[in-house]
Amino acid sequence: MAAEAPEQPILTNLHQEQATRDMPFASLDPQQQQQQQQQQQQQQQQQQQHQIQIQAQLQAQAQAQAQAQAQAQAQAQAQARQQQQTLHQQQLQQHYLQQHYLQQQHHQQQQQLQQQALYHQQQQQQQQQQQHYQMNGMNGATMGGAVMPAPTPAGHQAELNYIYGMVEELSRQLADNRRVTEEIVNGLGRIRNKAKAQGLSNGDLISRDANAALLTQYANALSLMLKQFHEYKAKHVADVAAWHRSYRAQLDEARRENSRLREQIWEMQTHAGRANEALRTFRRRYDEDEERFKRRVDDTALRQELRFWKRMAMPELEDDDPYWSADDDIIDEAEKERLRELELRAAQEQHMVDSQGEDSDEQQQHHLSSMGIMGGVAMQREESLPIPPPRPLSAASSTGSTGR
Repeated sequence: MAAEAPEQPILTNLHQEQATRDMPFASLDPQQQQQQQQQQQQQQQQQQQHQIQIQAQLQAQAQAQAQAQAQAQAQAQAQARQQQQTLHQQQLQQHYLQQHYLQQQHHQQQQQLQQQALYHQQQQQQQQQQQHYQMNGMNGATMGGAVMPAPTPAGHQAELNYIYGMVEELSRQLADNRRVTEEIVNGLGRIRNKAKAQGLSNGDLISRDANAALLTQYANALSLMLKQFHEYKAKHVADVAAWHRSYRAQLDEARRENSRLREQIWEMQTHAGRANEALRTFRRRYDEDEERFKRRVDDTALRQELRFWKRMAMPELEDDDPYWSADDDIIDEAEKERLRELELRAAQEQHMVDSQGEDSDEQQQHHLSSMGIMGGVAMQREESLPIPPPRPLSAASSTGSTGR
């Protein structure tokens, strides 16, 4: 979590650089800049809150998943322990039953062996007696002598040895089984005594084992979550670093382009200033040219003199005759254009008035025919046509002034 401290200044600088790049050159108002800064701060706060909420949700989900997994594993382990205990008890019962069964079989085998041994002894005694009787019958003369015991046959002695060996083997196995059973019983007794001494029951032991398993699972879940957080943090830092490198490269390129455009604008302004200075120099020299002014004065004087002699030569023409308008240089071109527009408008209005007059005459005649019974004439307004402005008496003036 300590690595997340420098992330906020990096994001703040990144947003400021992006806002500086996207800001147009015309928007240099301080109020607009303050508003933009406030909006950027609000956006940054919203992004921070959103990131905090996402992290809290991720942590809550991870904790919930870890708890659910721990509970499921605890339940599974408890069930497994119960099953193991049940199996252990069943195995102990089966072991006890097997031991009891083996003991019974061993006892039965011993009884059978003893019976077989007794049976063989009886048979041997009978055979010895028969042999003794036979010997007594063959040696009737020596009846009064001492009785000699007959030797045991070889086959019967081997069978007896085999039977005794089996009895000894079974006795040894029975002793081993008894020893193992005593060890198991002693171990169970020690465990029971230890549990009684510590005041623990089966439920306490099971809960202790379950708690230990839960703690182990919780530690594993936390280690896994921390590992995932570290991986996400490393990936996020790498992505942000790559984003910053790309953004700085684009910003550098944009600044170079801006510098190049500014140099072009400065060159254009320099050339425009030189051209303007040349025009001003030309205008100043043109206005200061005495020969041009002298020619203009002479030309005006000649025109005035020509106009005067024309008026003297043709006194029968009126001052506002159209003949003088073509040769008149006193009125400027703009005034002539305005006068032509006025004449055209007056002609259009006259045409419209004439057409309306014809329509009104027809309506009036129809109205008079319908009102003939009354013997009166309807009142009519005097319709006066708009009078166009008079043309200035430029021909009568001889001052030589022009509107230029």
